[in-house]
Amino acid sequence: MASKQKTKFAVLGLLTWKPMSGYDIKKMVDVGLSHFWNENYGQIYPTLEQLVRDGMATKKEKRITGQRQRFVYAITRKGQRAFSDWLSEPTDAPIVRNELQLKFFLSCKLPADQSVRLINEYRAQQQGMLDEYRQSENVLRQAIRDETYPDDLSRIFEIANSSDKSRAVHCNIFLLTLRHGIHAIEARLAWCDEVLENLSR
Repeated sequence: MASKQKTKFAVLGLLTWKPMSGYDIKKMVDVGLSHFWNENYGQIYPTLEQLVRDGMATKKEKRITGQRQRFVYAITRKGQRAFSDWLSEPTDAPIVRNELQLKFFLSCKLPADQSVRLINEYRAQQQGMLDEYRQSENVLRQAIRDETYPDDLSRIFEIANSSDKSRAVHCNIFLLTLRHGIHAIEARLAWCDEVLENLSR
C-alpha cells in the first residue's frame, strides 16, 4: 500500500479518538507515535483536506480569541467504515531502508577496521535508543501501577480526550507497542555483538 494511503489511515485512526486540528495530530504523532511512526505537516494537512473531499472527515472553523484561525477535523461514518476496513486487512510487510546495513554490506572490500567502526557507531546509537525506550517503559509501568500520569502522557490523554477509565487501557497498549521497539533494538544489539566477535577473529 502506498505511503499516502498509510498516512490517510494513520490520520483517520487518530480522528477516531476525537476531533482534532492538524496541529493536534502532529503533536500526538510527536509525543505518542514517534518511536514507530512519523508524519510531518506536509503530509498531515493535505491528507486532512483529501479526507474532507472524500467525505471521510468534516472540517469546522474554531475561533479562539487572540489566536490564529484554527480548523478542527472530525471523522464521519464513511471514515469510520474505511478505517475499520483497513484494520481488518492484512498488514504489509515493513519496508526496510537501513543505511547501516547498506554501508556494512558495501564495506566488504574495505579494511576490516572500517566495518568495525561502522558497527561500533551503530551499536552506540542503538544502545542510546534502548536506554530511552527503557526509561519510557519504566514511566508507563509506573503509570499503570499507580494511576499517575507524567506530563507527556497527560498531553496525549488531553489530546485524545481520554476518560479516567480508559487511561490504564491506553497506557497498556502504549507499553506493548514500546516493547516491540525494545525487542527490535535488543536484537540489533545482539547482531552487533555477533559481528564484532566475528570480525575480531
